[in-house]
Amino acid sequence: MNYSRKKITKAGNILMTSKSNSDIEESLDIINEWRTSHLYPLKVMKNGLLRLLKKNKISPILVSQRLKRLTSIEYKLDLNEKMGLGGMQDIGGYRAVLKDRKDLIQLKNILEFQKTNHKLEKVVDYVDKPKPSGYRSIHFIYRYSSVVEQYNDLKLELQIRTKLQHNWATAVETAGIITKTSLKSSQGPDEWLEFFKIVSSLFAIKEKMPKMEVHKDKSMQELMIDCYTFCNKYSIITTLKALRVSTKRIETDKFPGDYYLINIDFKEKSVNLRIFNKNQFELATSEYLEIEKNIEEDKNAVVLVSATSIKALKKAYPSYFLDTSEFILALESINKNCIDRGYI
Repeated sequence: MNYSRKKITKAGNILMTSKSNSDIEESLDIINEWRTSHLYPLKVMKNGLLRLLKKNKISPILVSQRLKRLTSIEYKLDLNEKMGLGGMQDIGGYRAVLKDRKDLIQLKNILEFQKTNHKLEKVVDYVDKPKPSGYRSIHFIYRYSSVVEQYNDLKLELQIRTKLQHNWATAVETAGIITKTSLKSSQGPDEWLEFFKIVSSLFAIKEKMPKMEVHKDKSMQELMIDCYTFCNKYSIITTLKALRVSTKRIETDKFPGDYYLINIDFKEKSVNLRIFNKNQFELATSEYLEIEKNIEEDKNAVVLVSATSIKALKKAYPSYFLDTSEFILALESINKNCIDRGYI
């Protein structure tokens, strides 16, 4: 790396505590340059994952990558004061969403025993032991190895999850926008937190995975009734449906590119896109930072991601488009079954 972890951590501390605009600007430049350095290793690791999936005849729903948003960095630093920015392991993240539990377990086993030049530092299984929020995914933390000092020792995080788990996670992120809280970190209105725990356990039952510990004594019937009750009492489906950003125009237009800078206006329910090719990554990250400096978290969001097309982008990051349509379909199916079986 061009910067030591100590210097990166210091820049993060300045960002969080300094009242000097010049000091903050300087720290942001350092943080952005360091964040940008993750782009090339991310691309290498993502392409390696695609080859691995093809070799083992696993067809993913999607594979994508992103650089962590500045607001997410600040929130995580505020939540974990002792961690330090230099120790943050998901500045560069990539993800594989798989169709079912079988493919998920197969890929997990392959990755755990894969021979690679990059050190697999840690595997965290939130599928067998979900987070208190109900979040489920398997995280692989890699330390990138390179002869290029700028890239050597950078940490990258791979997340693998099923389609149902992905729908749940993106719905939580979208609901977090509604409530202006971090539901995925178990912070926010109790009714939303409890609702997503219930759905997490219902999805787990469907995929033959462990329910949440808090639901160990609850039957599927009881959880279905709880889900139906919450949906009706708090108008959850109606609320989620009302949020969706219209993307019909950008889905029909052809936008070839390697990186997409997404800027979402929650109030207007609109999305602006800037498209960059692989040689423009420095321009892309520079513009990313400039927009980040001026956004209001409860009114706008901006993120720089990589995907093969606009449609693939929307599928990979539906929460950036406030789109919970697949999650809503799952809820409607649960509620219909609840009625059809005479539980209500």
